[in-house]
Amino acid sequence: MGTGRAPWAIVGLVLASALCRAPADAQSLRGVLSDRATYEPIDLGTVTLIDSALDTLAQVVTDERGYFSFDLRSSGEYYLIAAALGYQAMRSEAVRVGAGEARIVELSMAARPVPVEGLLVEARADEPQIAELRGTGFYDRLARGRGEFLTPGQIAQSAARWPQQLFWGMRSVRVHQQSHQNPGPWNDVLVIPNRQGRGYCSPSIYIDGIWMRGENVPAGGSLADMVDRDEVLAVEVHEWPFAVPHPYVGRQSCGVILFWTDRSVG
Repeated sequence: MGTGRAPWAIVGLVLASALCRAPADAQSLRGVLSDRATYEPIDLGTVTLIDSALDTLAQVVTDERGYFSFDLRSSGEYYLIAAALGYQAMRSEAVRVGAGEARIVELSMAARPVPVEGLLVEARADEPQIAELRGTGFYDRLARGRGEFLTPGQIAQSAARWPQQLFWGMRSVRVHQQSHQNPGPWNDVLVIPNRQGRGYCSPSIYIDGIWMRGENVPAGGSLADMVDRDEVLAVEVHEWPFAVPHPYVGRQSCGVILFWTDRSVG
């Protein structure tokens, strides 16, 4: 090993071109760990941060979306080592982080099945697909797992009276009430975690593929004015920059929420 590097096979691709401005005199390294073949996020994976001298600096565990984050004391070159049950451990290429920058990377791992003798797992039948909804690309994105979804079956079983209430309990969406003096669905807005900074941000809303902005939004209207709860057939939530589908990239640096209704498939 003349290079002096640790004996890890580099099987993941680091997408280190996306940058965003961090607070003054601070820098960070964030990203998502995913399956190389299916692009599904890997949760409970361990990601270890090492410096250019291959000294270990920190280690974190990925969440349900495969997300991980490191705050860096200084700029420089870093490597990431990822490991998870059922996958081949990997080490990234060198990631250069400048002063005051937040570097965003994506790590992908090759599956390495763990044999368990005598174990039989039976799969439950999937919810039947709605043919017209398939044409929107909903099921393709659902299969890839690069987002959070509400299927027609889940929505049919929901007791929600307003479209905002469909998101109660979701991991990636928070229902924020703008005014406590006049509570109700007209004051409830949807926000998602700001992966480019801190706190939450407002995603772009699409209904049947149409971006809800300006001329498409009733004056003073809320989400409940744009789409009726009983019309909602399926919902997708995609955070920026990790999983926003290509047709919806470039609208906003927060993410998108896609509503599909029976108006579009009826």
